[in-house]
Amino acid sequence: MTGAGDHRPVEPPRVRSAEASDVDRILDMVYVLARRTGRSPGAAARLCTRLVPELVVSSAGAPDSHGHRLATARHGRVAVATALRARSRRCDPAVFDDALADAVVRDELELLPPRQRFTVWSVAVRHRPIAEVAAETGWSRAQVVRLLNSGLATMTKWSRKSIPFA
Repeated sequence: MTGAGDHRPVEPPRVRSAEASDVDRILDMVYVLARRTGRSPGAAARLCTRLVPELVVSSAGAPDSHGHRLATARHGRVAVATALRARSRRCDPAVFDDALADAVVRDELELLPPRQRFTVWSVAVRHRPIAEVAAETGWSRAQVVRLLNSGLATMTKWSRKSIPFA
């Protein structure tokens, strides 16, 4: 139990959460792309049931380092986009490309380290003030800004590099 004089910050649960599994990331990407390109929730779920196991097996590798895991995840994203593009021939290519860009950004967010992921989610997605995030986490305002800038820079860099447009 902490005493009244103990001022150690309590980290939000999202900060300490484990990295999303490859299955969860691929499932999210397939479902988001399917829904954004006009499939009903049921059709999107059926597509996930058929496609995700195939994609998980094809992108499986034995990651020996964090960098290898990220490279494998980004390569797997290309496989997801290619498989879905082939199954979305009736979809307007511009709609598909827009949905793909959103799905890639969501995937890059999940690949960020936990502290950066929490900061980007809190400030950029939920529009919380930096001062509020700093107060909640116990981090300095400068730390929050560095985490935010670093996370956004990583997302921007890899989102641009790994979107396989037709």
